Amino acid sequence: MGHMIDLKSADGTTFAAYVAGPAGNPKAKGGLVVLQEIFGVNSHIRSVADGYAAEGYFVVAPATFHRVQPGVELGYTEADMGTGFGFKTAVEGLPAPGVMADIQAAIDHASQAGKVGIVGYCWGGLLTWRA
Repeated sequence: MGHMIDLKSADGTTFAAYVAGPAGNPKAKGGLVVLQEIFGVNSHIRSVADGYAAEGYFVVAPATFHRVQPGVELGYTEADMGTGFGFKTAVEGLPAPGVMADIQAAIDHASQAGKVGIVGYCWGGLLTWRA
């Protein structure tokens, strides 16, 4: 089971991220950044991170909506999809580097475990090719 921490981007922006490491704190196989769906770092993304941690990885799941709305944690209703899509559109409209600086901060934090992989779900999948 992981916990929330604060990370800092190169531009000084502080944002939340969920981190989870291998049980019993053994040496991690490496780092992994998990990029959220349009629903935020919700219970599903946290459980995905916990699953990778159970397999031996040090996982960081950054809250990539924080520049437009901190603390987003949506469900999977039609209304939630509309809300999440609105946040996604707003984040994608930010001036460069926008959320990419936050993803880099997550990569940097995950690198304490060695080499870092990145995986994205839903909107996060679109962000992985940019990172």
